[in-house]
Amino acid sequence: MIVSLLCNLICLSLEVMKIYKLRKYQQNLVNEARSYISKGFKGVFIQSPPGSGKSVVIAEIVRSAVNSKKGHVLFIAHRQELLENIEDSFKENNVDLSKVTIMSPQRIKNRLEKIPTPTLIITDEGHHGKAKTYHDIYDYYKGVPKLGFSATPWRMNGEGFEDIYDQMVQGPDIKWLIKHQNLAPFKWYGIQTVDRSKVDFKNLSREAKSSAEQFSSDATIQGDIIEHYRKHAEGQQAIVYAPTIEVSQLIAEWFNNAGIPAKHCDGKTNKNERTKTMQEFKENQFKILCNVDLVSEGFDVPEVGVIILCRPTKSIVLHLQQSMRGMRYRPGKTSIILDHVGNGLNLGLPTSEFDWTLKGQKKEAREKGPPCLECPSCGQVIEKSEIINDKCPACGAILLEEQKENDDEKNLYDSKPELFEITEEDILATKKYAVRKPLSYNYKIAKAKANKKGGNPLFKLFGGLTIYRKQGFEEEELETFALSEGVDLQQVLRAYRWALNKSNEQKEETTNTWQDAVFN
Repeated sequence: MIVSLLCNLICLSLEVMKIYKLRKYQQNLVNEARSYISKGFKGVFIQSPPGSGKSVVIAEIVRSAVNSKKGHVLFIAHRQELLENIEDSFKENNVDLSKVTIMSPQRIKNRLEKIPTPTLIITDEGHHGKAKTYHDIYDYYKGVPKLGFSATPWRMNGEGFEDIYDQMVQGPDIKWLIKHQNLAPFKWYGIQTVDRSKVDFKNLSREAKSSAEQFSSDATIQGDIIEHYRKHAEGQQAIVYAPTIEVSQLIAEWFNNAGIPAKHCDGKTNKNERTKTMQEFKENQFKILCNVDLVSEGFDVPEVGVIILCRPTKSIVLHLQQSMRGMRYRPGKTSIILDHVGNGLNLGLPTSEFDWTLKGQKKEAREKGPPCLECPSCGQVIEKSEIINDKCPACGAILLEEQKENDDEKNLYDSKPELFEITEEDILATKKYAVRKPLSYNYKIAKAKANKKGGNPLFKLFGGLTIYRKQGFEEEELETFALSEGVDLQQVLRAYRWALNKSNEQKEETTNTWQDAVFN
């Protein structure tokens, strides 16, 4: 009897240990956050990619915080589903819920004088914390340490987070998580050229409305959705992201008419009906779940491997939340993303490098820009209005008429374009060189451009930076670059001197019309 009881206790203890066993990178997040708080920092923002196990990290921090006699945690989230999910996670991890207040910001603001004074404030999806309601809460509990959690600390208006948080702790990037089997690898299929010029990207609401208005003319959602699903993911369950309820319902109708069982669901769907739909999807009773922002933040969705993007966006937050929904790890699994709206080419793939920072960033201009082409000599992307006498304004190379015509053809609307696989190299090849970034970063872009269109990556690199952007480099900097990239120093110096000579020649030709047009 006693032996049996001891065995049960040991098994229970092992189970609890299993629950609390964090992965090394998760424990590092916890340790770094605690370290900053113990040093007196009042705000720490924790960034970790979607699917990296945010809930267990939060549970471990809360469990530790409420262990002290006076410890009480205020947990804030803007959606009911997030609140319900975290409460379940706390229960699973044996957190003392009597010492935790779990509420939406609106409810907290109306109960500031009634709820227990917290010793720690945690905000889930912390990029929402710029709203006035959150600030009112933070101001009321001035001096109480704050932790913010988000996979994507970024806002469409370019605002930063330095007014709330002092430090940022970053988890491993998505490439690392895939390599170490914490996330599934993926294949991304997209359209080479999508007309996004008629989409109003001012905010998420306008994005959705304006893209839906163009839907009937196929101006923003291109490629045959049914055909490409059959080609790349036949028979697999998939989640479709649409801009509006009407478009989502229409896509579900298309699938059903094609003999592929599909259902629509959205945030306004009755909760019982929504729960029933999700359960049916989990039981594989139908193949395609069409939705509007439902399966983004906070909704617990059955494991799936195929994502179909039919909602154009300029929000990196929304982009990663949606595209990575199919990347939950399973041995042998490869997620498939069918991008019919150009989100990948415009915002990057999940494995692209994202510069997360607490600082404000300049708001990006609308995606629609002037017609451009890339010079085959220096690799510079040039506005066609800058070209005079068929010469590249950066290096003076002759631009062939055939090339200009071919480039024009790429921008023509193709009513039935084919989806092709997009890789990280494809994304890099579309990027512009950045003066403020290190040479190693720009060299990745130059190599991608050279692999795609030919040419010497070193000449492309310095053609873009030194000729066009007038950036100079010290020999010591070039030596460090050559050593870190494993490139022959003499080749680096030869390419740089070529670019420097071209740049100096341009300075002397002050009477050239094209120079006045570009640099004055």
